Amino acid sequence: MSSKSRRTTESTAAGGQNVPDTLPNETGRFDRVLVAIDGETDDAVGSVAVSEALRHDAQVDALSVVRMNASVDRWDMVVERREASAEAALDAIGDAATETDVSVEKRLRYGDPSDEIVRYASHNDIDLIVLGEPTRTGLRRYISSTSVTERVRRSAPVPVLTVPGEN
Repeated sequence: MSSKSRRTTESTAAGGQNVPDTLPNETGRFDRVLVAIDGETDDAVGSVAVSEALRHDAQVDALSVVRMNASVDRWDMVVERREASAEAALDAIGDAATETDVSVEKRLRYGDPSDEIVRYASHNDIDLIVLGEPTRTGLRRYISSTSVTERVRRSAPVPVLTVPGEN
């Protein structure tokens, strides 16, 4: 009796992280790993993405999305600060990968982070998405009941690996 693995978007928690239920692709390897980061992302997220890419001989696509909303004009000081923070986060991923043979493609996008992350994964043959698991308490949890990570997890076309933040 043989069983077949198939790709799924479901993941299970293991050791504080979400781990894909099935093999990454038909060969059992990830070819492209997307790490979504911003200026507040814990360094461990990038390290996990680079480690997974190294383990699977994959490429890392580092994506940072500058949040755009109705209260922000296209090029005002808020957006410029967000851009600088996003670029610094992308550079940190590149720096983390320089000690390995992992290739990193850095991308900066504008819009809603969860939408842009899922769109990028869908249109660029991404095999795994790596995100930080936010620690949302108090007012932040009241204002927004779902995080970017949760929205990506629900709608991503590929497995999502979440890395817990430091407490």
